[in-house]
Order: sequence, then structure tokens, then C-alpha cells
Amino acid sequence: DEEFDDSAADDTDDSEDGGGSEGGDEYVTKGEFVETDGKKKECSSHEACYDQREPQAWCRLSENQAWTDRGCFCEDKLHSCVIERTNNGKLEYSYCAPEAGWQCA
Repeated sequence: DEEFDDSAADDTDDSEDGGGSEGGDEYVTKGEFVETDGKKKECSSHEACYDQREPQAWCRLSENQAWTDRGCFCEDKLHSCVIERTNNGKLEYSYCAPEAGWQCA
């Protein structure tokens, strides 16, 4: 019985792993990259992006643009700090900019 229970636990772990990788897609951007004054900053966690903010070029959004519901985050495939916005309903992303010395022009 114990061996059977172990394999059942292994199966459960596998399905959790599958669920975990699906959940990981939450931090994979589906947008199109836009070159800005933002700088590529490598990361392995969202905490690494806490000292980052939107690129100065994006600090004033037009009427047809909007932020997504998150700020700078660590993108799982790029391993870089990025930020997203919508532009005419289309998702875009760019590298974040360091908060130190940041100004909205």
C-alpha cells in the first residue's frame, strides 16, 4: 500500500508541476516589443524589478493607451524586467527604466 501511495503522490506532484508551468505563463508577455529608453535588466524574480519603472518615453499615455494591471515585472522567458501597456487595444511591452534619476519629460 505504501508503494502505491508513493506513486499516487508522484502523480499528484506531476500534475502540480504541469499546473505550475501553465500558471507560469502569467508572466510571459504576449505583446509586441517596443524600443524605448528603457534598459534591459536581467532578473530571476519580480523583486529584482522593484527599483524599476516605466520608460520615460511612456510616462504620459495618449487617450488610446492604457497600462495593464501590473507595473514592471520579471518576464519568465526573457528573464528581464519589462512593463506592458495597450496601444489601440494592442498589447505592447518594453524594458523598464531605473527609478534612480528618472524624470517624466
